[in-house]
Amino acid sequence: METVFVRVARLADLTEQRGVRVVARECEIALWYVQGRVFAVGDVCAHQHVPTIHEGILNGLTVTCPRHGWTYSLESGKALEGDGRLPVYPVKVEKGEVFVAVPAEDV
Repeated sequence: METVFVRVARLADLTEQRGVRVVARECEIALWYVQGRVFAVGDVCAHQHVPTIHEGILNGLTVTCPRHGWTYSLESGKALEGDGRLPVYPVKVEKGEVFVAVPAEDV
């Protein structure tokens, strides 16, 4: 599937270890700035289908949904237990701007 990078934030507006909700066209995304890296995963929890991942509890490179406790890897999007998975979006930072790759048909 072809993707296109879309600007979603300024790096200066992200706070270390705090999630931010952004929408890149139709994609609801949770951005996390952790250990000097920006991660982008789907904001909608695979368990209850509620956009709460940006409000989650961070532990290293995992985030736990505040609603029902499902924990996901920021690197792979995979739930640590069960079959749940969040979409993971490629990120690039250029000149202080954060871009996330979304499917081309959504652009």
